[in-house]
Amino acid sequence: MALTKFKPEVEVFISKRFQQVVSLHILKNLLTRVEAQVPLLLGIHGPSGEGKTFQCEHILKNMGVKRFLVSGGQLDNPIAGHPSAFIRQTYIRASESIRSGEASLAVVLVNDVDTGLGTWGKSEKHTINQINVFGELMHLVDYPSLVDGKETKRIPIIITGNDFTKLYNPLVRAGRMSAFEWIPTLEEKAEIIVAIFPELSQDECQRLVMELNEKLMGELPEQIKFLPVAFFSHLRANLLDEDLWDEVEEFGLDKTVDSILRGYEPDLSQKIYYERVLEKGVELARSGKLINHLQASSMMNWRV
Repeated sequence: MALTKFKPEVEVFISKRFQQVVSLHILKNLLTRVEAQVPLLLGIHGPSGEGKTFQCEHILKNMGVKRFLVSGGQLDNPIAGHPSAFIRQTYIRASESIRSGEASLAVVLVNDVDTGLGTWGKSEKHTINQINVFGELMHLVDYPSLVDGKETKRIPIIITGNDFTKLYNPLVRAGRMSAFEWIPTLEEKAEIIVAIFPELSQDECQRLVMELNEKLMGELPEQIKFLPVAFFSHLRANLLDEDLWDEVEEFGLDKTVDSILRGYEPDLSQKIYYERVLEKGVELARSGKLINHLQASSMMNWRV
């Protein structure tokens, strides 16, 4: 296989309806002369592995919005009151970035919010820290221009997660939060997969989604209509493993490493064609390489 020096351009598909929801949320919160009540909080929810956070971050980046990121794991802490203070400080920092001219647009983006704030298991009880965070978020939503006794800029908040029924109901009610459920259609999923497998046509990617589900019928949980986008990224990575190892076996490990370090990478796209991708996809879904990602025990509520 020929070694070529190139820097591949990665194309990213952004759903028009996803872009519309995120863009309008930012724009509406900029308006100062509007009588309608504009929620400060946008909640994007839906099945795991469908690219909610990925698309959201790309849209914000393309809009020139400065993102102040919070992960679900930061919403709990052994120190009482720390997570709610962290949320408040993050909001204030975002406000100061506007006031100082560091940014013209800013947003607080909380990823996988239900992992840190959701109630899972039989107890169905929130911790003290979770209750404090809910209280802090509700204060920000209700009084976005007055935080910690100081005047602040209105900063939109976006949260992503799998299951918002696990959150505190008053926070996610209409008026405080706008909700958007992201479940890509077959056509949208095919568009996304084209970016993962540019060697295939859009029609082939659509066929791939449908044929994989047909071949795996009865082996996947009933809740799964189509395999998630994350599965196809994992499939691409597995094909890369196979093809890269072929290079090592043909040229030797030292020579392959040396070539890559000098910027000459093997063109592995030559081995990507529909029949092979389909066959490998079936094999991967039936293997143990997904660490229970597609097994019914971990997919019953599509939480992972």
